Amino acid sequence: MSFLALMAIAIAVAWWWISRVRVSPAPIAMMPTRIAFPGGLRLGDPVKALALLEKPDEIVIPFQHAVLVIDYPLTNPAQVAITAPLSQGFTRRELVTAICEEYENVYEAEEGTAHTKTVPPDERGELPARNRTDGVYGIWGHDLGDLVLSSLRWTRRADGVVEIELHVQR
Repeated sequence: MSFLALMAIAIAVAWWWISRVRVSPAPIAMMPTRIAFPGGLRLGDPVKALALLEKPDEIVIPFQHAVLVIDYPLTNPAQVAITAPLSQGFTRRELVTAICEEYENVYEAEEGTAHTKTVPPDERGELPARNRTDGVYGIWGHDLGDLVLSSLRWTRRADGVVEIELHVQR
């Protein structure tokens, strides 16, 4: 056998071996990380919410892209892709700003797509809760000004997507 034939066999064996053996481990999800907002932040008043932040310029999510999950008080949850202005990730200020803006966008989209419109607060009578509307998200129970963000949890899934889940209450 010639040297070239041995070399071709060696390359074929090496190619076969590399294609069958995992070179790097499978990615795993990161542990969930909770970010608290003591006292809560009103989502309907972003200026006041930003003024109440402790360490507003601290990077709290070290990834530039994330998916924000808005599910309260929505019948049909929204998943919104957000991007940090810094490549290092989201600061507390940028994160709260994005959350407030996206909640406002969700409420505007609901009003724009709903056939059953929101009853104004002064016309609600004995039931102060917001009526259910039939727009794209099906918002029920609370106006934007009622909502308070008390914490959030972010996780980097095995597929690399950073998901942010909010803890919003009234």
